[in-house]
Formats: sequence, structure tokens, C-alpha cells
Amino acid sequence: MDRETPDLLWKEIIEDLFEDFVEFFMPKLYQEIDFSQGYEFLDNELANIMDKTLEGKKMADRLVKVYLKDGRENWILIHLEVQGYYEAEFSARMFKYFYRIYDKYDKKIVALAIFTEGRKDYKPSSFDYEFHGTKLNYEYNSYKILEQEEVELLKAENPFAMVILAGLYTLKSKGKNSLRYSFKQKLFRLLLDRDYSKRKIKNIFEFLDGILFLPNDLELRFRDDIKETIGGDEVMSKELTNLYQVGKSEGKLEGKLEGRVEGKLEGKLEIAKKLLEKKMDINDIMEVTELSEEQIKLIKERTQH
Repeated sequence: MDRETPDLLWKEIIEDLFEDFVEFFMPKLYQEIDFSQGYEFLDNELANIMDKTLEGKKMADRLVKVYLKDGRENWILIHLEVQGYYEAEFSARMFKYFYRIYDKYDKKIVALAIFTEGRKDYKPSSFDYEFHGTKLNYEYNSYKILEQEEVELLKAENPFAMVILAGLYTLKSKGKNSLRYSFKQKLFRLLLDRDYSKRKIKNIFEFLDGILFLPNDLELRFRDDIKETIGGDEVMSKELTNLYQVGKSEGKLEGKLEGRVEGKLEGKLEIAKKLLEKKMDINDIMEVTELSEEQIKLIKERTQH
């Protein structure tokens, strides 16, 4: 997980908790799906139909094939988008994906866009086209994490509510490391209190640990919290501490943590470089990578020489 971006973290948690994901966002559809027949993530197929100019930019797009409970091979496609920054042509791209998927598979499609960025006025949910009497309206499901209420997420029994809560806490604590540490500590303890399977606890923990990334000193402090909190549970202690490859000495632990921190920073710098090459606005790059304006400008200067 050393260099995983927020997009990749979302992509992985959707796959890890897919059934919970569908039940959380589309409860009526969840009742119609026959999960005993399995489901298939069509990443290669999605890559083949997507706009080549967007490759490498939309890492969290998912295309999933599922079967319904009608006894026939009557499968539908669930098109999922996780959007972490402003994109003026987002709805047009959603429509392009829809008609390309429909044209290739000729199956029913459910589309859902999840917005993880922090702009209050950004939540597109339709694509409209009109030209001299020719009209088109394409609507899709739209969900914005910033609009969600913490108290409602805390009451929800579905494990994916914890994922959304981690996303909400990430937005609320942007640039506030002490608050982010408190949120991360709170989520970790909530996670252990819930009656989830150990596999789900591990998957959600990996997600919240990556998305609520902390400076080096607070990460070390958080690891101390982990050891103190789960010290009496040998199985869970082994599961979670293995994620950090905790060493026998504090020096060894700190060294591995520093490598993890440096790896994530390196990944963010590389993403910023690619977005600069695509002429993305610096403010949007700051939103995506959580780097400072000074860091991004320095990268820009270096790439120009």
C-alpha cells in the first residue's frame, strides 16, 4: 500500500466489500441480485472502451457484471465512478461510458457517481444535449460524501458506512493534522467495536489508514494506540500489526514508517507531475494530491527546465 493514491484505495475497497457496497448505495437492486452466482469486475473491458486521453487519470472507475434472481442469464452491468476532483465534462464522460458499454454488451446498466472532493456546489447527475430539435437527457445516480451526516453514518449497520465516514473525516480534517489524528483514532476504535468479520475489519482498516494519512510523528503515535488498544487480542493484533510490519524495536518501526511516508509522498509527486503535463489547474492538483501550492510550483519549475 506504500504508494496507493486515494483513487486506488477507493477502487480496492469497492471490490473488497462489493456486496456491502451495493446494499449501502442501491438496496433495492441488492435484493434482486443473485450473489450466489458470483460477480465479475470487467477492468480490461472498461479500459478498452474508455477515452484513451483519460487513461491513467480515472483509476477508480469500475465496471461490474452481476446476475439477477430470475433464473435466467439476465445480467446487468453496474458502472461505478469515484470522482475526487472537479471535471467540467464529467457528465459527458459518464454518458460516453454508458453508450459504449450499452453498445458492446446490450445489457441493463446502473450508473453511480461518488464524489469524494470538497466542493459544495459540485454534484453533476445528468447529461443534457439539444440541437435543433434533437434532444437527449441522461441521468445517473449521484452521491456526494461532503453532504452526508456523521450521526447517520455512525448509526448505520452496513460496514460500507465506515468507509464513507472515513471519506467524510478526510474532507473535514484537510490541513488539520491533529483533528485527522483524532478522527483516525475514533474510526479505529469504532471498527473494533463493530461486529464485523476480521476480514472486513482488515479491509476497512487498510482503507482508513491510507486515506487518513498522517505526518510521521502522528503516524508513530497512532501505531502506539493500535498496540495499546488491541494488545489483548492476539489474533487481531497479528492481523493489523502485520500491515505495518512492526519491528521488535522502536527504531526498526520508525525506519519502516519513514520509508512508508516517503513512498507515499513520492507517489503524490509523480501524480502531480502527470497532472501538470495535462495542464490541470494547480488548485485542482492540490485537491487531488493534498500537496502544498509551493510543492506543486516547484515540480512545475523542474519539469520546465
